[in-house]
Parts: sequence; C-alpha cells; structure tokens
Amino acid sequence: MDSKLTLKIDDGVIKSAKKFAKLNNTSLSKMTESYFRTITSKSTEVDRTIPGIVGELAGLLKEEDIDYSNSSHIDYLEEKYK
Repeated sequence: MDSKLTLKIDDGVIKSAKKFAKLNNTSLSKMTESYFRTITSKSTEVDRTIPGIVGELAGLLKEEDIDYSNSSHIDYLEEKYK
C-alpha cells in the first residue's frame, strides 16, 4: 500500500532532484522511497564512505605515524587553553 508524504525542501534542491530523476528515468517518489529503504534497511549496511579527495586521504595517516613530542601547535593549544 502506498501512502502520501508531504515534505518541505529547498526549491533549488527540488529542481536539482527533478533533473536528476529525469536523467535517470525515475521519479522523485521512487528516489525518495529508495533512499528511505536504503537507510532503514537492517539487512544491508549503508555506505557511509566520505566522497572525494577527503575520502581518498582518510585513513592514510596512522596514529603511530604522528610524533606529538615536537608539535609546536600542541604547545600553543595547551598554553591557550590553560
């Protein structure tokens, strides 16, 4: 059974979403339903990766690679927040 849902969304977002839906031969309703189904699904884990360059860099620096003993910024922060 389908139900009707009313949402308040920024006009610009709606316009962009409509263009995206048209390019992908779907409707806003189907896109929204798919999104809600994905984020509420218990059987599949939601992809929470960070997109773009930040995602590519995330995890490259390991805790053991950081030398805190020679950090002037840490000294600055410790002095600032005494």
